[in-house]
Amino acid sequence: MKASAPGKVLLLGEHAVVYGHPALAAALGRRVAVEVEEDPKGPAIELLAPATFPVSTPTATSTSPFPWRTALSAVATPPELLRATSDLAAAAGAPPRFRARVRSELPLGGGLGSSAALGVALARAFAQLAGRDCPPERAEQLALQLERVFHGAPSGVDPAICARGGVILFRRGEPAEVERISPRVPLHLAVVLTGVVRGTRSTVLPLSARRAERPDLYDPMLAFLGELARGGARALERGDLQDLGVRFDAAHGVLGALGVSCPELEEAVAALRGAGALGAKLTGAGGGGAAIGLARDAAHAAVLVRAAEGAGMRAFAEEIAP
Repeated sequence: MKASAPGKVLLLGEHAVVYGHPALAAALGRRVAVEVEEDPKGPAIELLAPATFPVSTPTATSTSPFPWRTALSAVATPPELLRATSDLAAAAGAPPRFRARVRSELPLGGGLGSSAALGVALARAFAQLAGRDCPPERAEQLALQLERVFHGAPSGVDPAICARGGVILFRRGEPAEVERISPRVPLHLAVVLTGVVRGTRSTVLPLSARRAERPDLYDPMLAFLGELARGGARALERGDLQDLGVRFDAAHGVLGALGVSCPELEEAVAALRGAGALGAKLTGAGGGGAAIGLARDAAHAAVLVRAAEGAGMRAFAEEIAP
């Protein structure tokens, strides 16, 4: 049984979403694909992923399960991933003995939703193996189990966007509020990888501790990040890229004040701004991972990518269609 799911970028609202404020998220074209089958020797997982994101170009003749040529290498499967995948299979009603083959176009720990995409793809594949339906809400719920293993108490935004695709405004809750956003114009981004692998826990938990000590200082900043996300959704619907770019810059400043940036992210953001990005910021949990720059169009996105590569970082252009 085969299934896949896209990675993601958080356009606005990271960290604030943990505290009940909105986050604006978009699905990427890069995906995680899985193939599962019953195997009496299982459970087992074979994991292939890029060590760092390679520069790649579309090809119509590739025999890869993805539409990009991507150099993948075997990655050791963490024991906790195997246990979490077995639990996910049981929750989906699939047999307990299986073999899962995973091929990811997303670097692991790169801030682009690789674990959420893996969870959604596994949920869909195991549901097929069990002969059950797996609508986006169900895939999101199952994937959240995997997210909890790696991220502790995730907000839920990553599995939500990886299961639904497109662009969403997300707010956690029981149930979560998910509003689909329809951009008026294509959204062109340059996505820059710092090469610093990090886990969400490494930034979320220290920020939580700082907030607990000084809620009067941190809560207004988190609320402001949520308002930037809410306004960013409306800017997308109007096609107002200048507005969105200003929000990117403002959000990055606040995230830096919250202590979740790092020198590599600052270097990436500076390179993007130096090349004329309409706005640039870290995306995701921070502490490493990735940064994004907003471009005017596809040609400008290519300029931003070259600027990041000139600074020694891996980067790729992404178009998010209306």
